[in-house]
Amino acid sequence: MFRFKKNEHGVVSLEACIVLPIFIFVLMFFYGLMVFFSGHQLLSHSLIQSAESLSLDPYATERLNISWDEMEGGKDLVQAMYADAFSSQDPYFSSNEKWYAENSDLLIPTVRKRFLGYLVGSGTSSEVEKAADEKLKTIGVQNGLSGLDFSETKVEDGVLTITIKYRQEFVFNFQGLAAFDRQQTITITLWDVAEGTN
Repeated sequence: MFRFKKNEHGVVSLEACIVLPIFIFVLMFFYGLMVFFSGHQLLSHSLIQSAESLSLDPYATERLNISWDEMEGGKDLVQAMYADAFSSQDPYFSSNEKWYAENSDLLIPTVRKRFLGYLVGSGTSSEVEKAADEKLKTIGVQNGLSGLDFSETKVEDGVLTITIKYRQEFVFNFQGLAAFDRQQTITITLWDVAEGTN
């Protein structure tokens, strides 16, 4: 009996050596899963906010900037109601350019800037791009900011379709096997696109 107890001395250590790595692996897996889906949600939220903001640009450009002098008190009222959307001079949150015109070269750069603005906030161009690159790498987007592809974004018949493509890696990407191609698309009707501009 004494000899039998003596042989059990290392059993707890052996069990711990087997169970502990499995437990740590499961924890790492769930942490990686949380970061993966949180990153996807963060990009989805930025995409939705960007699309909603961009949908107001045509109205602000075509209607609100035309006759401010003719509107008695109207400018103050509209600016008070929509201060962030219409009176902002930050290129990451507003644009006076007609990027929504057919075959406009401004479409993709404008959509990209608006997306970055809603992803990380405002600042100088270099600050925003650096912050966006860091955030994207943190959530596993391969190549960070340069890994985002907006090339399928288009405006047709007053409808803006933003498509963003990227490759997202799992946080613990062993041997590069856990990376997935992702694509998100949102479609929104532009406010008051004048005839001939879309």
